[in-house]
Amino acid sequence: MKPTQKLFIPKESGTLSDALLAFGLAKVAAEVVEQMTGSRKVMIEDVGGWYGIDAGVEIEEEWLERIRPFEQAPFVASSKITVPDDLQSAILVRSVDAEWDNLREFQALRKQIADAKAAGAEMEQLLADKKPAPDWTIVTYLGDYRMQAQANHNSLIEQWRRCEQPLLALNLRTIFELFAAPPVDRAAIIARWKKAAKAVDLMVETTASQLFNPHMGKGQNRTKANGLAMSNEKSFWLLEYLKTVGLWAAAAPRNATNADVRKTYVLLPRRLRLAAHDEIFARFRDRLWNSSSIKLDVKAALLYTEVALTYSIETENLGLFGGGSVQNLVAGMDVASYMLLSQNSYTMVNLAALGVPDWAAEIVSFEQAERFKSVIEEHLERIDAIGEEKSEGAALLQAYRDFVAGGQLRAFFDFTSGYSSYLMSAIERSQFYVKPFSETNMRRLIEMKDAKLSPILANQGFRNVADAIRRSTVIPQYLGRKTSRFDIRYGLGQDLKRRSQYADDFIQALSEFMQSYNEENLLVHERTKGASRRKAITTEDIADVVGLIDEYGPQTICHLLIAFGYARDPKAKEEEGAEAADATSVVAETND
Repeated sequence: MKPTQKLFIPKESGTLSDALLAFGLAKVAAEVVEQMTGSRKVMIEDVGGWYGIDAGVEIEEEWLERIRPFEQAPFVASSKITVPDDLQSAILVRSVDAEWDNLREFQALRKQIADAKAAGAEMEQLLADKKPAPDWTIVTYLGDYRMQAQANHNSLIEQWRRCEQPLLALNLRTIFELFAAPPVDRAAIIARWKKAAKAVDLMVETTASQLFNPHMGKGQNRTKANGLAMSNEKSFWLLEYLKTVGLWAAAAPRNATNADVRKTYVLLPRRLRLAAHDEIFARFRDRLWNSSSIKLDVKAALLYTEVALTYSIETENLGLFGGGSVQNLVAGMDVASYMLLSQNSYTMVNLAALGVPDWAAEIVSFEQAERFKSVIEEHLERIDAIGEEKSEGAALLQAYRDFVAGGQLRAFFDFTSGYSSYLMSAIERSQFYVKPFSETNMRRLIEMKDAKLSPILANQGFRNVADAIRRSTVIPQYLGRKTSRFDIRYGLGQDLKRRSQYADDFIQALSEFMQSYNEENLLVHERTKGASRRKAITTEDIADVVGLIDEYGPQTICHLLIAFGYARDPKAKEEEGAEAADATSVVAETND
């Protein structure tokens, strides 16, 4: 083997299998380099048709003879599957039963503390001590007999652990030769391994499990039409071992709470230092809990972005993003969905790609990172409050997932238009956990996505009309019919959107709203003896908005008016309180 620093993993399958292989190889290279040099500077990079691994230094062949045995994935034990006798004291072990017991104890303790309304550093530490490890779902994922992967996984772990020197050097040499250059004679390299290992009773091929190979599986795999039979695809065991290591390094399995569906999220690196990845991904796994199917996708994308931003701020390392945004770090995630189609087996039913938010093209300051993080955190909170069990909520989440996946503002505007109705209905039912977006973060998002729209947001007429929409919908809805002096205009956002296809229709719809809004102001002003605090819409405001419609088109202005009209003004809470107080005094005067 020639000294090598760069390794290349061809994207042969175009599935999550390629990423698992890349992360597995990076982990093995990092262990070799760390044992020999004490450093750990391995980088994974997407270079088009391949993933590139930069070990940071040249890996020398003579190192491989001196490497101490190491493990990067544990044996997964359970009540029915135990560790072989010869490996009892020599192998890492994780127990499926122990992980479930620990989770139940953690949940019971958390409930106990919540019921007792206990707080403080001691309680937090008690919970932290019982908290499951970030990768506990990998253990339970492999340990679920319906995934049909535990035995295959353990056989790979066993064989790797039994290969002490000189077999360990043979395995490592073979691994590095397999990926030493983009085109290699893989068959010849595997043949050399077989010849060198022929005196030892070692497994050469293993079943290509659907967990690591969604493009391969049981089926009729012969090339000829005669004698077809159902069989499993086979693969060289070291390749499957690397994918197993990659599963522990870069996969996050979760269950959908609204269906018999499992989802596995596998990170797709773009330019990622392995040491930073280990910390970021552990935090991400720790915070991604089971949720409904569509919401899981959305939360996965948002959570990873938020965690990466937090890590960069805490470590004061904006270089993590390579002069760009989170999409310079990772391309997103591959998502494999498995459905329980029979009592004893999950079957993969869908393989999709999920992007991460690209709302900030460049993050060049910690202040900018904090602003972006604030937007993400608000979106996580709003999305979490949407119920997927009803069609309205599911449609909203689907529109938002389209926005995250494609990054198009039109998809976000489709979401905000639907959310305006969803928000009003939730407030009507006193579901106050469903909240409006803040105007501040809405502006940050729009300006990050399309700076050309900034003049619209700064236009005083636009701001005044958006404020009028807010004071006709969200604010009186929060105050309630008995407290607010003004009518609640249900369906206003939908009416405006319906008539926004043509400029003349939209201007007419806006004019009707503005006229009725000003008339209501006059009526309330007279009835309350001048106590009304709502500003009238002026002719200048109308002229400003019409000018914007002429320049940007009716649909753009309509979408923005709805987005900001149903958002929360930072001053609104104080003004709502004043309006409520005025309304109370008016009621008192009337009673007197």
